Amino acid sequence: MDLERGDPRIELGKFLASRRARLRPSDVGLESGRRRRVAGLRREEVAVLANISETWYARLEQGQDVNPSPEVLDAVAQALRLNGDERAYLFMLAGMLLKKPQPETPALPEAFVQAVHALAEAPAVVYGPRFDILLCNAAFRVVFGDIRESPSARGNVVRQLFLDPARRVLFPKWENVALALLKSFRLSAGRHVGDPAFTSLIEELRGESELFRVWWDRHDVVHTGDGEKEIDHPVAGRMFLDHAAFTFSDRPEQLLIVYTAKPGSDSERKLRDLVREEPADSARQASRILV
Repeated sequence: MDLERGDPRIELGKFLASRRARLRPSDVGLESGRRRRVAGLRREEVAVLANISETWYARLEQGQDVNPSPEVLDAVAQALRLNGDERAYLFMLAGMLLKKPQPETPALPEAFVQAVHALAEAPAVVYGPRFDILLCNAAFRVVFGDIRESPSARGNVVRQLFLDPARRVLFPKWENVALALLKSFRLSAGRHVGDPAFTSLIEELRGESELFRVWWDRHDVVHTGDGEKEIDHPVAGRMFLDHAAFTFSDRPEQLLIVYTAKPGSDSERKLRDLVREEPADSARQASRILV
């Protein structure tokens, strides 16, 4: 994969081709015609919609050395009906990041660490750009196990989700969870083209998981946001937990996710019972079961 080898121009071209292939002429107000060799739009159709040269667009999609302006990229994004996350990814691959990622993940301030651990009944975790766990509290370990101690995960939630069969039991809707995480991971990887740490992890997952490889080659991206996870916990049983994601202006490469249950729900009671009594001991017990 060219994203792993460190050539964002090739990755940009493949991304554009994948977005073009998913559109039908009728989606953009064009006639389908009788003889079409491709299921999606043709390159020349995208060029017309974006009001740019067909030859120039072809060079862009072929990964040649062209330098698109923000205005041209915006026109291409509109022609391909890109959503907000896809547009950001396009600009990222074109080298138009407003802020370059920091070469090293800055240490978490002590006050922040204390605040995460103070969330006694709310599972909380902090991920780095590769979705390595930087910090998690006892409530998180009670619900999800200590991923840092998992032989299959080695501290990385993407690795564990795709390579540990037990995760398919913990998450009844595993495919939804895994696909959403992969899309967020690809968006983060776009900011780190050629980074050896990303390269090795992507190559490992492509080699070990056929589903990861298939989904990765779709070039779908999405920003991690809020949502709900259904969990079949080995001790508490079925729970539904809402999650909210937070980033920080001074540490944009770090992601805090906090899980809560709806007030008054059965899931809230189950979560409270899991973490309320001796949370450290409960976390160790849960880790033995979940990891």
